[in-house]
Amino acid sequence: MAVSERTEYRIEPVDLASADDTLLRELNDLQNEIAHERAPEEPPIALEVLALRVRNRPGFLKMREWIVRAPAGQLVARGFIARWEADTNQHLRDANIDVAPAHRRRGVAKRLLREIVNAAGSSDDIVIEFAANDRVPASEAFLRRIGAHETLRTHINQVPIAEIDRGLVHEWAMLDPTGYRLVWIDGDVPEELMGNVIVAYDTMNTAPRGEAMEDWHSTPDLIRQFDRSRNATGRLRRLLLAIEDATGATAGFTEMSHDPLTPHLLGQGGTAVVPTHRGRGIGKWLKATMLERVLDEWPGATLVRTGNADANAPMLAINTRLGFRPAWATIVYEVNIADARRYAGSVPV
Repeated sequence: MAVSERTEYRIEPVDLASADDTLLRELNDLQNEIAHERAPEEPPIALEVLALRVRNRPGFLKMREWIVRAPAGQLVARGFIARWEADTNQHLRDANIDVAPAHRRRGVAKRLLREIVNAAGSSDDIVIEFAANDRVPASEAFLRRIGAHETLRTHINQVPIAEIDRGLVHEWAMLDPTGYRLVWIDGDVPEELMGNVIVAYDTMNTAPRGEAMEDWHSTPDLIRQFDRSRNATGRLRRLLLAIEDATGATAGFTEMSHDPLTPHLLGQGGTAVVPTHRGRGIGKWLKATMLERVLDEWPGATLVRTGNADANAPMLAINTRLGFRPAWATIVYEVNIADARRYAGSVPV
């Protein structure tokens, strides 16, 4: 293909939060095409899901986004870069590039990368994180070409609900470690439990992560923004805390979400036990108690899905006992801004 043909691909900045349904429908079609390549067993996602989520992002998530149109006008690629307004990790950016299979190897991803790099900021300590999927070899190949390196390998693990050993779940739910109690949060986090939830979420800092990532620190404002965003999209959340009776301190937590617009799927979120409370079966107790409830509460679901770092052996052991098996790998790649600028500067305009 001639260079002139390559440049006929048009990159357009977009604000998806204010985009109309026509553009979002095009984008949803593209995302379903990409998703089918990664997980062909999954049903397509409805336009309403995408529309609700892009129009109700939490305020602290700052994004720049672009779409790419082919010479005939169809939308064939998307890219974005995101920054979290938080107390830490201000050097870190999340980014992504998706190109429809038929339009790869035409310079589209390179041109999107240039937009991402230009929008990343002027500081020299910036690190950009990308996530690759092992079912799409082109993504890892591209990231290695731009100078990115793998920093964390994770798997999306899942279990069909029909295959869950309910007897084992009930056994673990009855563990009831001495000196602890469980507390449910079904809606927004109440003020009297805000401190406990902050400790719970911050315990995720003990999980494996990428090289450039510092500890994240939750705040009441960040948690409230997450709650508002979730409520606006119609997603449901169940949060379960393990509390030490003697002190009222958080010992651990687990979290599960469900979107009625994707009724087949239950999303297992974070689970963590505070290091000083480990070795008492609290992780098993939390996960099993959660499963017993949500399997009854959301009976239309057929699959539970979660993400685990391959290096997180304790949590993987629990999930494996429950029947979770790897579906696909998600690999975190990082590239420092100097290398990204160097590569982007070599891309023809």
